[in-house]
Amino acid sequence: MAAFAGLVAYAAGSSAQAETTAQFDVSATITAGCLVDGLGGSGNAGRVGTLDFGLDSTFSTATHTATTTGTQAIRLRCTPGANLTMSIDGGSHAAAGTRNLQLGANSGARLVYTLCRDAGCTQPIAIGTPYAVPVSGANSEDVRLPIYGSLTLPGTRPPGTYTDTLTVTLTW
Repeated sequence: MAAFAGLVAYAAGSSAQAETTAQFDVSATITAGCLVDGLGGSGNAGRVGTLDFGLDSTFSTATHTATTTGTQAIRLRCTPGANLTMSIDGGSHAAAGTRNLQLGANSGARLVYTLCRDAGCTQPIAIGTPYAVPVSGANSEDVRLPIYGSLTLPGTRPPGTYTDTLTVTLTW
């Protein structure tokens, strides 16, 4: 037993050492993207805003325009230069490739309307087609979706509130 204790003491006092070093890499990649405040991980951001063509007479044939930019309810923040696109479906009352407002459940009481990417309505938003949304340093903290609309009243529809619900899909 004494011999064993001496052996342990000798090994503990030994100055023999082995030193080994190695390297490893550390990295992080940050990609351009967007954040929709209030999303909560569900994929459903809620309401974008309201496109309100206003009030007019049942006999009117006036053209009305509207935009969602002032009423946009979601806050969209993107990295400057992010490749943000939006597409908009045909809505609840689409027919024959057109979007329609409808008076309640009366499918015979519809008003055709057009969505556009500019206030002059020279750049239409086709159903389901993705369009680029510009993101720069100037708007990256509050990206507004360029959604404008135009509606020409036919002067022959029954009075009431005509509505539609659209789904906007954002991709980046």
